[in-house]
Amino acid sequence: MSQGSPDLGVDAGGTFTDFVTRDGRVLKLSSDALAPGSVLEEGAGRLLAGARLLGERAVIVHGTTIATNALLTGRLARVGLVVTAGFGDVLAIGRQNRPDLYAREPRPARATPPRELVAEVEERIGADGRVVTPLDEDAVRRAGERLLARGAESLAVCFLHSWRNPRHERRAARLLAATGLPVTASAELVPEFREFERFSTAWANAALLPLLRAYAADLGRRRRRLATKVPGGEAPALGILRSDGGRASLAEAAREPVQLVLSGPAGGIVGAWNAAASRARRRLLTLDMGGTSTDVALLDGGTPLVSRTEIAGHPLLVPVIDIHTVGAGGGSIAVADRGGALRVGPASAGADPGPAAYGRGGPATVTDANVVLDRIPPGRFLGGTRTLDRAAAAAAVDAVARPLGLDRDACALGIVRIAEVAMVRALRAISLERGHDPRRFSLVAFGGAGALHAAALARSLDLPEVVVPTDPGLLSAKGMLHARVRREASRTVLGLDLEELLAAPDRAFGPLESRLVRELGREGITREDALLERRVDLRYRGQSYDLSVPFEATGLRERFEADHEHRFGFRQPGAPVEVLSLRVRALGPELSAPRRRRARGSDAAEPEEILEVGFAGGRRRTPVFRREALGPGTRIAGPAVVVEYSATTLVPPDFAVEVDGAGNLVLRRTS
Repeated sequence: MSQGSPDLGVDAGGTFTDFVTRDGRVLKLSSDALAPGSVLEEGAGRLLAGARLLGERAVIVHGTTIATNALLTGRLARVGLVVTAGFGDVLAIGRQNRPDLYAREPRPARATPPRELVAEVEERIGADGRVVTPLDEDAVRRAGERLLARGAESLAVCFLHSWRNPRHERRAARLLAATGLPVTASAELVPEFREFERFSTAWANAALLPLLRAYAADLGRRRRRLATKVPGGEAPALGILRSDGGRASLAEAAREPVQLVLSGPAGGIVGAWNAAASRARRRLLTLDMGGTSTDVALLDGGTPLVSRTEIAGHPLLVPVIDIHTVGAGGGSIAVADRGGALRVGPASAGADPGPAAYGRGGPATVTDANVVLDRIPPGRFLGGTRTLDRAAAAAAVDAVARPLGLDRDACALGIVRIAEVAMVRALRAISLERGHDPRRFSLVAFGGAGALHAAALARSLDLPEVVVPTDPGLLSAKGMLHARVRREASRTVLGLDLEELLAAPDRAFGPLESRLVRELGREGITREDALLERRVDLRYRGQSYDLSVPFEATGLRERFEADHEHRFGFRQPGAPVEVLSLRVRALGPELSAPRRRRARGSDAAEPEEILEVGFAGGRRRTPVFRREALGPGTRIAGPAVVVEYSATTLVPPDFAVEVDGAGNLVLRRTS
């Protein structure tokens, strides 16, 4: 994959697939869940034909939710698990946490492999890395044959303490390759302690491998067909965004698909930081509301990276941008349940049939509620290239309202409010629950629906302002244009004392850095062009939880204790601090900045039309402005609606909107 700056960013969501070129052209196409690659090929073919390329060869970076959706829906490959004898139930037992303490019939928090697909073999590595019981190679061969006969489509090898000594896992993986199935060795993927989390990560990677291999192969074929449509006639380089905001080649994505579990949302966070951050605005809460879900994140001086996450109950030891997701999107379906309550989501209408307003017989959704309230002018959707069916939206909302005894507007307002409550809870979870005061953060709203609801969320959390970047519905695709080559390596060093690490840091980090330099070299990136960042996981001796902090030769303990006090409310001066894991992140060269469209409109723009828009206090006469007509310095008192190609911004009566020098819409409360 080329290391150059991307020429085209593509974000494939559940409802729309978004395209943004480096020279500023944009496109939205309906997603195709059955053939997502076909939409990428169509859009890339249209836009790259006239693109001004940065190099002789086009570079595309693509974000996808295919891995996320597979984990969420359980549409995964059948995984055969080969484990140390006596540890076949590690994934079923987990941490024995009970998320629903009072559930009379609790449901499992996650899918686990059926027992017939778990094979235990004799072997044992001790906690110190010494071989206690040699590997029974014949048992491994028999296990592979048995799992293949039982319908396994992928294999994972997870042995006890393999993070300390991976010899047995590596040998078992070579023996199992004879089955012809893809094999994941847990210590090769994540050489870290905590068996449950490591086993879970390896299982998830194995479960995604067949799906992502097929997807990568399809993209590879489509990439080669694009050669006839791009300048120079050479097939473009195609990378996929990883969950940490870096980019990987198709081959890497097919080898470690678990690295893509937050691929699409990561692009939005990168895009939000590059669009909204400034010297005066370094603390951001982000709101990415798409068709299926809403992703939120807290950015305090930069994009927040963590070394673990959880999807559908599966803990995953992979580097990710710290994102919290809730099932509240524009396509979230509204229903009146049997108990007479109004419910919204998490089920979504997706792209097909989509919301009722799309005219394809879809159910009532959050989008339909906004259409009924005239917050989305039907004739201005996607810049007027598509007209929404207001009558169909009204009929769908009426069908929900009747059993509840509500009129149409009251039901629509209820649908919107329920979705907004879910988003407020998500924003509280990443701010207040982690010791951050949300009143010190700006809310950056994007995604196709984020700017419709951002002001209401800011009111609920007493946030000082809402920032809506240009092309908010395309911001995740814009984030792809900032995706540098990125790699990360880690290893557990349990028992290493902090003072030992500080005495010889190069010896401790050296093997990880050498590995990453070799990997970057395969991308044509030299050691001199790469940036290596060191991090270390620390804890007070005796604790079961830890914190990851940047490694500093001086002041490391002080930094750890300050972070510990901020997160947990206390510090222990003088208490022994131990090192758990070492981490190194390698970044490729800085990228050239994509073109940034500036607002060129007038500071005295006239409204395009006047609508009667529904608010909590009733209908209000509300002017509708075209965003392109609003120049820097423009200030409009609410209520108002601002429309553009990719999104609609709602300015409630108690807010005003102003266009700043970068073209952002900035909403602030006036009462």
